[in-house]
Amino acid sequence: MKLALVGRDGVINQCHERGVHHRTQLHFIDGSLAALAQLSKAGYTVIVVTHQPGISRGLFDLDELEAIHSELTRGVEGEGGEIAAIFYCPHDQQDRCHCAPPATGLLDVIEIEFDCDTAEAYYFYHSEPEQQMIASKGCKGIFCNAEDRRLMDMINEVI
Repeated sequence: MKLALVGRDGVINQCHERGVHHRTQLHFIDGSLAALAQLSKAGYTVIVVTHQPGISRGLFDLDELEAIHSELTRGVEGEGGEIAAIFYCPHDQQDRCHCAPPATGLLDVIEIEFDCDTAEAYYFYHSEPEQQMIASKGCKGIFCNAEDRRLMDMINEVI
């Protein structure tokens, strides 16, 4: 299985200081949906991995998170691609969970659910905690920064 793990905020959509808490705050980075579709069409299993501590903080709920992710999924499908799954951590750092980056819990669950080794995956990321998580699991990390290089540019180097 060719696996592509993709962080959400800062890679697919623009970051907001306190996070994206409502679908009206969701602004996709130019070309990101087409880039995900291109990965999918190239035979990669595309999985979005995201830390959403605003849920634990009471800033939004799971219904709104699902609405945000539905927008994302529909956008990629509109470009002819597919997102295989979206894995998220709803915890704040004070919750001391095992899934918020830099902890590897989300990747551990992906390995179980998809019967794969994430060390063989490309991971498109934007934050330092994600980078630490990637290093712990041995993924092929690719830093994405909308100000310098967009997701499409990074994906073109992979496929």
